[in-house]
Amino acid sequence: METRTLFRGLFLINFAITLGFGIADAFFSLYVFSLGARGALLGLPLVLYSLSKIVLSPFMGAWADRIGRKKVAAASLGLYLFVSLSYLFTASLPLITLLRLLQGIGCAMFRPVVLSLVGEASPDHKRATVMGTFDISFYGALSLGPVMGGMLKDLWGFQGIFATLALLCVVALAVALICIPGHTPPPRQASHSERLGDLLGATRHSSLRGLLAFVFGRACGISLLGAFLPIMLTARLGLSGTRAGLVMASSTLVMTLLLRPMGMLSDRAPRKSLVVAGGTVVSLLYFLIPVAVGFGQILALGVGIGLFSVLSQPASTALLVEEGSRHGMGATVGTCNAVLNLGFVSGPLLGAGLQSALGLTAVFYAAGVLGLGAVALFMANVGTVVAGSAAGYRHPCPQQHSVR
Repeated sequence: METRTLFRGLFLINFAITLGFGIADAFFSLYVFSLGARGALLGLPLVLYSLSKIVLSPFMGAWADRIGRKKVAAASLGLYLFVSLSYLFTASLPLITLLRLLQGIGCAMFRPVVLSLVGEASPDHKRATVMGTFDISFYGALSLGPVMGGMLKDLWGFQGIFATLALLCVVALAVALICIPGHTPPPRQASHSERLGDLLGATRHSSLRGLLAFVFGRACGISLLGAFLPIMLTARLGLSGTRAGLVMASSTLVMTLLLRPMGMLSDRAPRKSLVVAGGTVVSLLYFLIPVAVGFGQILALGVGIGLFSVLSQPASTALLVEEGSRHGMGATVGTCNAVLNLGFVSGPLLGAGLQSALGLTAVFYAAGVLGLGAVALFMANVGTVVAGSAAGYRHPCPQQHSVR
């Protein structure tokens, strides 16, 4: 019962935070542009936000392993609340840039802690089901964020957006203080440097390296698609705004609907095979985007990308949690979060260079090549370690509770 309550609380926390910042981030560039930001001032808040997540996520995850999840979760949510309230009361571009940096620090603390708590509370034989179910809180909120943000902006302007964000942060902080248990230190708590040192060794010699390569390639593909597919839809195919929006939303919607069923499948089938199959097909579908003709074909590709992305999502997350049980949950998830965000930054930068040099078509071919390369690195590095990650796999230290 305690574990079920924890899962529901974490689900609500993740949904509230993702929804709040999904609402705000969708219009953040427009907000700073309306305040007069141009050139470097327009890009600097976005760069600092991304860099802080990339650099700090492993350290914040390791810190959570040391001092306890509840303290770090409360600190991250408190920082989120401070940032959201500050957005309400300042229009200074330098201060907003600093607040964006603080938001990135809060994200570097938040994501590793939440995933660590869910991973540690899930039993081995239902791990992918639990992680897939939990990811609904992320993808569902991500889908709603821009829609709600647009409605709030039309009704109450940017103040309405930031007020809603602050309210959601208050809800998330209150739930965290109630639902997340206090920290009970293990008999021997590894030091901060020991955790990070062990983790660096793991990325060189174990299956974690393959998982990180897959995550990086997948993030590059997602960011390339998000940045350049709208250009393809409008400039090349001439789709209306509504049809372009449907295509852009199709992948996320399919993932949200199928996360739990695919999680259940990942608990009954070899997870490595699901990751390879999903990653390979998604990469091949990227190659078809430039040759798609009309709304129907490009929509079918969007649905297909979502379908095969969700095939690998719960499986890869479950494998990551297994690695976390070996190398320190917070530090492992934090490192994965850093690599994920590095991919999100690298993809658009690569795409911008390719578009300028070779044209728009080359961007989608590059996404496909990166995806196939990531799958190949995953297969080369994971090896036989993941072979037991199918139905009936038992970790040597099973959890005492389950999440239903």
